[in-house]
Amino acid sequence: MRFCAHCGVKLANDNPKCPLCDMDTEKIDDEFSLDYPYIKSRFTRGLLIRLISFMAVVFASASFMIDHLVPTGSPWALITIAAIVYVWISAMNLLRHTPNPASIALCQLFCIGGLVFFIDFFTGFYRWSVNFVIPFLIIGAAIATTLMIAIRPMKYRAFTIYQFVIAALGVLSVLLWVFGWSEIEWPVVTAAGVSILCFLAMLVFSYRRTQHELKKRFHV
Repeated sequence: MRFCAHCGVKLANDNPKCPLCDMDTEKIDDEFSLDYPYIKSRFTRGLLIRLISFMAVVFASASFMIDHLVPTGSPWALITIAAIVYVWISAMNLLRHTPNPASIALCQLFCIGGLVFFIDFFTGFYRWSVNFVIPFLIIGAAIATTLMIAIRPMKYRAFTIYQFVIAALGVLSVLLWVFGWSEIEWPVVTAAGVSILCFLAMLVFSYRRTQHELKKRFHV
């Protein structure tokens, strides 16, 4: 049996998340009942993770060997390996036991941003990644997380910290222009403005819950 401190209810099953508020539950004893009959599957989540990891290593190694044996002078192997790493990280994030939509959005922000920067850097660094792609990724992640909060307010606490991180990334993106990495000012300024406004909207419309969650996360 488990107990949800947030809702004050006991769960007869062994669900690690409360079905009412989606917060973590605390195990209070070993007695529980299964909602559905348990059928053991031969194809487990762990096996799928190992299979994906093995295939990623195989394809990355093959790309490196082909580039070494048949050199072309282009960085296609490095770009391919970067794409494989992106796919692997995304798959690992999606295969978590309780994937959080906001964590998936933040993971994609980091992964796609890193991938496009890598491609841009090794193909002449024309700065299209830092000028446009990364700022617009931040804008998209901020708006997407805000919509998640509006659509699923019961999961508010699960989204708060991700919105805060995205707002911090929006502010930090201005440094791309300050230090000369980005040649165009308005995309990074827009990214900073939109991400801050989304965070402020969350703060204004639910100040107490946001304050409580940030205090809990940062122990202040």
